[in-house]
Amino acid sequence: MDTNMLYYKIYEGDVKSRDYIKWAMNMLDNDCSSTNLNILSGLEEPLNIFEVEDYFNRASREIDLRVPSREECNQYYKIHLLKTILEDKNNAIDLAYEVYKVVREEINTEVFSRWFELSEIIDDFLYSDNVENLTRTYLTSVIVQVAKNQIKEGRM
Repeated sequence: MDTNMLYYKIYEGDVKSRDYIKWAMNMLDNDCSSTNLNILSGLEEPLNIFEVEDYFNRASREIDLRVPSREECNQYYKIHLLKTILEDKNNAIDLAYEVYKVVREEINTEVFSRWFELSEIIDDFLYSDNVENLTRTYLTSVIVQVAKNQIKEGRM
């Protein structure tokens, strides 16, 4: 797990002890090393979140980690989700909901409105009468196309 993904989870209040350890292992894989980073990467279950966060904070200071902004992390996570949609079309509907959760905080109304429309269509498909008689295949293809267009046009 890289730094932007870890901080996205921190900002969302969804970070787990294992996330810090995955981050530490990733940092070591990328030739970044420190005493506390090594300790953090070697922690095993059962994990104490306070101990893990303490080692994370120490390691961050040792390597002089730049803390990314919430906006940077949101953008990073959104791009990650769009790419995942293209790679894993079977989960496109669930991933589209995740994209919507990220973009609803943004100022870019064009991007927000497109994902809002998609979330409404998904809701109708999954939980309502499916008035338009959409199929899962069709809905997935629309989501994949929107993801492709946003990556291609750089409107993320």
